[in-house]
This record gives sequence, structure tokens and C-alpha cells, in this order.
Amino acid sequence: MTTHRTASPPRPGGDDGGAHVVGAATARCPLASHVFEMAMEPIDVHVAERRTTATVLKQWSLPEVPAEDARLVVSELVSNAIIHGSGDVRLRLRHDDRELRIRVTDDSTAPARRRRAGAAGLGGRGLHLVACLSLRWGVADGGRTTYAVIPTLTEAPPCRRTTQSSTEPTC
Repeated sequence: MTTHRTASPPRPGGDDGGAHVVGAATARCPLASHVFEMAMEPIDVHVAERRTTATVLKQWSLPEVPAEDARLVVSELVSNAIIHGSGDVRLRLRHDDRELRIRVTDDSTAPARRRRAGAAGLGGRGLHLVACLSLRWGVADGGRTTYAVIPTLTEAPPCRRTTQSSTEPTC
């Protein structure tokens, strides 16, 4: 069974800020899978994806810890696409009973890459946070898409595990 919905993300004052949302929920036995997609203009201050992501994850009944991690990852990836990418920014969330897959796509072919942040610098920490909160992350589609996978069941990302090996990153 597949259900498709088109809706506008919540925006103060009724302005959609150039965002277009298409949500889909697909149920397959025995696993249930949910998919949500949103496209937005690359404007400097775009908070619709944060509120919309929170609403979608709540509707999907995601536990609080992975939902909080996912909201931060979405915010970082969308911000990077707006600041460093080109063209419209597209967000795609896909959740099954084990993990949440986040994909953010823009028209730039320059792949996202981690930078070393200076002590006083404001930038350079976003992809480090994404790496720490995700089970895995990377770049696809010739540099146009940055993705992250958030575990939603028992698997914790390396920085969230209670026992760490000496080779795992510390956050």
C-alpha cells in the first residue's frame, strides 16, 4: 500500500519560503518503510526543514534520541548545501524499522568534505558532528548528494557507544 501526500511545511506568516514537500509512506510486509521528500530554495535562513523534519519524525514515532540526532544532521547537511552548494536543495528521509537514511542533494558537483575548524572559527564542525551522530555518512551522485544513516534501534553510532575502542573517534 502506498500513500502520497503533498503539503506545505510550517512557515511563520504562511510564507512557504520556496519549499515544496512531497511525503510518502509505504508499508510492505514484514517491514514498514516511510519516505519523505522536500525541495527548497537555497536561502540563507531556512528553518522550515528543522520544523518539518521534527514533525515527520514524530509522526513516524521515532524514539527521541535518534530523532534529536537526525534533526541536527538534517540541519547541518541542509546548511552546508545552502552555503556551499548551488541550485535548489532537496531533502529525502527514508525510515525502516532499523535506520533512518538522510539524503541532501543540490546541483554542485563539489563533494562535501570535513574541514579542520580553528579554535575561534565558526565553521568546519558540521560534518564532524554528522560523522559522530551517524552510523555512516558519505557523498554520492558525483558530489551532488551528501547522505547519513542514523540507527533507530539498538545500533549506536561510534560516538554514542558506551564502550569505545581506542581507534574510534571521540566526540
